[in-house]
This record gives sequence, structure tokens and C-alpha cells, in this order.
Amino acid sequence: MSTTVEIVKTPDVLHGKPRIEGTRIGAFTIGESVRVAEQSLKDMLDAYPDLTHEQVEAALAYYDDHPEAMDILRQQQEATRKQVLNRSRAPDAADGTKPKS
Repeated sequence: MSTTVEIVKTPDVLHGKPRIEGTRIGAFTIGESVRVAEQSLKDMLDAYPDLTHEQVEAALAYYDDHPEAMDILRQQQEATRKQVLNRSRAPDAADGTKPKS
């Protein structure tokens, strides 16, 4: 019996970002881990033991097939990271000063 793994987007889960159906694991997360951080599929299966090989492959296929959407998610992630840093009261680890806006 073969089942097709779906990548879905629903507004109430992961803010509508593409994810593996039945999970809260985003295609972007899997794609960045494998394509950018150079983790292996085995690493992904170890990190997410409830996922199947087919689910990881489906997430990677979606990531690879939608580069513009992944660029937008990457930009959103970077903007959020900068926003958090700018709001932080914690000093910069390198020189003890607060990050500049």
C-alpha cells in the first residue's frame, strides 16, 4: 500500500507555512537543515523520529521546487532574528555592548 506524503499549508498551524501533513514540521526547516546546514537524511530521521524517509523526501522536494517561497521564509526568519536582537537587553557576547538598531 502506497501513500502520498502531502505538504500542506493551513493558517492555524505554523502560521500557514508549508509543513508535512499531520505534523508541525515545516518544509523550510527540513530543507534548511539538509541543503544549508548540510545535515543528512539520517540526521533528520534521528532528530525527528516520528518522520518517515518519505516525509523527509517530500519536504525536501517541496523546498527544492519552491525556491522563491523559501527565500521569503528565509527573509522573514532573518527579520525576526534582527527584531529579537534589537529588543534584547542582553549585551552582545563579543564585546559586552547592546546590539545596535
